[in-house]
Amino acid sequence: MVEKLDSFEQFDNVFKIISKCTDDYLFILDFIEDHYNITERAAEVFNIPGPDFYNATETLNNVVHPEDREMLSDNLGMIKAGKSNGHDLEYKWLNKNGNPVWISCRGQVIRNEQGEAHFLVGRVSELGRKNKIDNITGLYREISLHQNIAQMEKSSTNGFLLLIGIDNFKDINERYTKEVGNSTLKGLAKCIKKAAGSTAEIYRMSGDEIMVLCKDIVSDGMDPAKNMYKKIRAAVNESIGEKGYRLFYTISGGYVYFTEKDNFGLNYIEKAEFALRIAKIRGKNMCICYKQKDYDEYVQKLEMQEALRKAAENGFEGFELYYQPIVNMEKACIYGAEALLRWRSGKFGMVSPGIFIPLLEESGLIIPVGRWVIEEAMRQCLKWQEKCPGFRVNINISFVQLKKSNVISDIDSYIEKYGFSSNNVLFEITESGELESGYATQNILEAFHRRSLNLAIDDFGTGYSNLRYIKEMMFNLVKIDQAFIRGIKSSQYDYMVVKQFTELAHSLNLKVCYEGVETEEDFKCVMELKPDYIQGFYFSKPVPVAEFEEKFLGKENVY
Repeated sequence: MVEKLDSFEQFDNVFKIISKCTDDYLFILDFIEDHYNITERAAEVFNIPGPDFYNATETLNNVVHPEDREMLSDNLGMIKAGKSNGHDLEYKWLNKNGNPVWISCRGQVIRNEQGEAHFLVGRVSELGRKNKIDNITGLYREISLHQNIAQMEKSSTNGFLLLIGIDNFKDINERYTKEVGNSTLKGLAKCIKKAAGSTAEIYRMSGDEIMVLCKDIVSDGMDPAKNMYKKIRAAVNESIGEKGYRLFYTISGGYVYFTEKDNFGLNYIEKAEFALRIAKIRGKNMCICYKQKDYDEYVQKLEMQEALRKAAENGFEGFELYYQPIVNMEKACIYGAEALLRWRSGKFGMVSPGIFIPLLEESGLIIPVGRWVIEEAMRQCLKWQEKCPGFRVNINISFVQLKKSNVISDIDSYIEKYGFSSNNVLFEITESGELESGYATQNILEAFHRRSLNLAIDDFGTGYSNLRYIKEMMFNLVKIDQAFIRGIKSSQYDYMVVKQFTELAHSLNLKVCYEGVETEEDFKCVMELKPDYIQGFYFSKPVPVAEFEEKFLGKENVY
């Protein structure tokens, strides 16, 4: 049918009918008359004078992005020289606001009887609409990477995938607006192109992430992927400096290698994504190589988290409280005990608190489990008070409980339910920067004081060690971290630090407890410093309820 059309007007009439059936922009370019016609809708989007205009060569040259003009000129020159009968390019046109829009322009040349190129007939597609090109960065989208990988599976090659992500990108959007975030992404894409040169293919992934694919690499003993990351980071730092450090950001990277023997597939994208996640977890502004060991540990972590969830749902099955005695040094007797959470899993066995408690906090399960701990410890303390009037229990409170649950209300309800005296319980909070994170945390801690609930700062000396805020937040007890106690015999520094901590705390009318007293030598040494309480393996490790009762209840003196 096309062969029977021999005039510009005939093409125009046909296009007006067909354009109603497609989202593409149909066009005809008359080389001889330098005349151009395109679907009317295109004139609403792109920086052209209208759907029909003469002086087409100059006008189209102005609408094409400057970076792509030479490429387009070369292609049209080949058509006019009779070296090509087709036009199939992806490049950028400028829209009405002067911003680049990626297009795919495909057309067929129709020559006259003299063999001259007379018409170029075809269509223009916005690649952004087809999810192929990202209009912000000008990079191919993830769907193109998937297509590339599908082709690579049919051939043998080696190389790597390097996924780059902007650290704290959400903060950039929220602090400086989304437009600044888009500009940052665009700048990162330019830096990656500059660093990678022609050796890589680059794709816009989701959010703030950009993937670099390098094939057929030759290693010179260096790590090519990490070296690429360093080049990109150097380009980013240079760009930030050129802009006067108005906006400073860092990038993280995750990469994975593939070889000719690999069954290359989309799972390699997932591996690069996982490596990037690990880089951000470990502190950001770094690049991590995918390791199967890390992934296996991550999967086990997820499985353990799921086991913890099921345990909490099934009446806290597998959870148990162990108790470690706290000794009153003045009276040489048991003052009370610290309740310490333990968990035995049918699948994982006895799991260290250092492993499962962070998982409880990350998942939010620490909130229901923490409620169970508070109630269970209070009930047990009441039983022991029948034999030892005045027995006290220390209970650990996570900052997740403080910030994300109404822990005060929980405590109030259990005190009322069991008729428990607030004098017989002390809540331990680990020292950290969270203590100075703002008014919200301080208000919660002050609520403890208003209800006459005793507070201790745990692991003192490992965080900010600010006795000023201890007094302001009205803590009752300071627990010196065991790291200082364990070195107290051999380190004059540790000895003096503990001595000064103790004297300062006493000057503020605070009680002091030493944790981690394990040997007789430790015990004799710390006695000189006059702590109020001691806790450690020297007296006992944490033990189950029955063992605690057998060893300590009813005994007047323990040393």
